[in-house]
Amino acid sequence: MKVLKVLVTILCGVVLSEQVSSPSDDHYWAAVVEYEYTNFETDSSEVYTAKSLQRYSDIILSKEVDPVDILVFSEYGLSDTGMGSRVPDPGEGIVPCDSPEYGISVRNLSCLARDRQKYLVVNLAEIASCPMKGETRPCAKNGLYNFNSNVVFDRNGAVIARYRKFNLYNEPKMNITLEADLSVFKTDFGVEFGTFICFDLLFEKPALQLVRRGIKDFVYSTMWFSDLPFLTAVQIQQGWAYANNVNFLVSGSNNPGIGSTGSGIYSGRRGPIVSYISYKNETKLYVAKVPKIDRTNAMVSKHQSTRYSPSEMAGMKTTRDQVETYVSENLPLVSHKNYKTSLCQQDVCCNFTIDYSVNNVVNESNFYHYKLAAGDTSRSVNGFADIYITTCAIMACSGSRPADCAVRFKNPSEVAEVIRFNSIEIEGVFGGNDEEVSLVPSNVDTSMLPLEVDEFHFSHKYNQPYHQVHYQLTKPRSDIFTFAIWGRRYKGVSRATKMFAFCAPLIYSALLTNLYN
Repeated sequence: MKVLKVLVTILCGVVLSEQVSSPSDDHYWAAVVEYEYTNFETDSSEVYTAKSLQRYSDIILSKEVDPVDILVFSEYGLSDTGMGSRVPDPGEGIVPCDSPEYGISVRNLSCLARDRQKYLVVNLAEIASCPMKGETRPCAKNGLYNFNSNVVFDRNGAVIARYRKFNLYNEPKMNITLEADLSVFKTDFGVEFGTFICFDLLFEKPALQLVRRGIKDFVYSTMWFSDLPFLTAVQIQQGWAYANNVNFLVSGSNNPGIGSTGSGIYSGRRGPIVSYISYKNETKLYVAKVPKIDRTNAMVSKHQSTRYSPSEMAGMKTTRDQVETYVSENLPLVSHKNYKTSLCQQDVCCNFTIDYSVNNVVNESNFYHYKLAAGDTSRSVNGFADIYITTCAIMACSGSRPADCAVRFKNPSEVAEVIRFNSIEIEGVFGGNDEEVSLVPSNVDTSMLPLEVDEFHFSHKYNQPYHQVHYQLTKPRSDIFTFAIWGRRYKGVSRATKMFAFCAPLIYSALLTNLYN
């Protein structure tokens, strides 16, 4: 078998000696893997797992991982249900390295964690006996559950955490637990982590439950499928980490042809230390020195993210939100120093103030138009789930119709940057109780990368019964695809007040007048 060639980026300098961070340190060392899995699509489960296990071993044993405290792998990178393994109960402190009771993946990873003295976070297919204690659900004929699980090994190879994915996405062979696991683990470098998987990011349970519990560092395995205009991979990863002010270690599976790519290491309001999204099929390892969230004076050394052109990124597939259901209007194709408008739908009202210039409209046939929108409605996520979203948005459109919005041009090299945004200010009022609504800054450019955190300002206050958000673009950009306050309503259309939807346009100005007084 050929040795895996992994593209490696090491941040904050090359460190080849073995290093273990301590609780007193301001930082810890982390690594995430953007893991290509396209080579194995025609293999049997056994062959796929064997190849992946070899590739994982190559990465774990590489010298680039020497300084790392914790290493995170992607969703479905290792195995599927055909090669499921039992996983020890984390409470028992079992080291499965040499135990035939467990599958080859669990045994080998345990040995690797022990030999390399690293915390390993690996997503794998887990099997467990059915029924579990206290359950009355019917079992499969083979008496087994199948779970999509994150398994965490400590430096001694012991299983110290196990999380079973609760919000499934097109995974008909997988089961879920009766309630969402709140899976956390403590490390010897003084950091407590939470973990969840892929689609869980869009739900309250378990992701936001862990945030409310006070967890400030997360390890996250994903096979994300980018969705315009709000849910491309790095865009939502950065927005979630920023809004919750948490360290977010993200390992993504890589197959851009079907829309799966996107990894990064994010440090809350400090922004991404590194982020990656690509049109290429490749495996990449990122190693970074991560500042602890509570060490506000800790230095942050960021890596310049690889930026591919819009033409190159056309090779990455995207799906699309049903934005036609929003209340929207076109941004006029005339330069304005102070263009203002307000839009409302259901329990959300949005006030837009925009300074922008328009050039060469008559001479250019291909350019992005923009719509301003207020959305407070449900949507289907590719038929696999229905979610309720709430948003104030500016979004690019390949034409002037609502159906053209969140649609990229097929030949981006022929597209002119006609509209330049000098500044944007969005003030939004959102109905919903404090724990019913989650709101994040959502932005992405035509290269499918989010803006840097010093290019925008985002502040969120909850003054019962309304969420009040102020969001600004602070540096000019002419390549914006999305600039929005984007949120999730977790309990459906639960009116903040019975009269809010009817009276929203009337009370909106009064609320905004005192928004930050």
